[in-house]
Amino acid sequence: MKLTSKLYYYPETGFTSNSYIIEDGIRVLVDPGHYNHLRDLIELMSEDGFSLSDIDWIIVTHAHVDHCGAVYDIQRKHNIKVAMHEAERQYLLEQANYFHRLLGEHMPLFTVNHWFKGDKCPGIGDLGLIILHTPGHTPGSISIYSPDKKYLISGDLVFQGGVGRTDLGGSNELLKRSIDLISQLDIEMLLPGHGPLVMGEKEVKRNFRFVKEFIEYFV
Repeated sequence: MKLTSKLYYYPETGFTSNSYIIEDGIRVLVDPGHYNHLRDLIELMSEDGFSLSDIDWIIVTHAHVDHCGAVYDIQRKHNIKVAMHEAERQYLLEQANYFHRLLGEHMPLFTVNHWFKGDKCPGIGDLGLIILHTPGHTPGSISIYSPDKKYLISGDLVFQGGVGRTDLGGSNELLKRSIDLISQLDIEMLLPGHGPLVMGEKEVKRNFRFVKEFIEYFV
């Protein structure tokens, strides 16, 4: 689904994540999701004229299998470069083992070609994106912000009417700090890792007010 001339959205289809494509000279796929739902993503992308062979980079917001489980198969077949935050490096290894023990699922490790560093850094290519280190859900979770187009891809930090869980190696205190950080940005489209999008400046602000009250009581 085209959101703008250079931004596309593909909703989750089960135990997987929302995915996004950003293009402007290069094409970046954000969070390709779980390997069991890769075929669904491929079909949705094809409706917009994309195939995986068109993708130049994959950005992973965090190392949970429902967001990055498909990366290994994509990378093996299409040799696509992958970027994550350096604070997620050890957590990625731990999660591969965790899901195997907990669910009997094998999350094969993919190659990370670029590690984002610091709390705020440029995105991949000349897309005008800012990568924000927004820990809380996981140690190296990131949000992807476009100050020009005024959208934020938030991963599992914040959703419509909710926030990401912190019981899988996260931190309640860091989650609150990260939400405070991004709530100060000029955002007209909040694009979460799960659930519906939050569209329009007023709705985004209303959602932040709601989730801040939510975390004060429940997180």
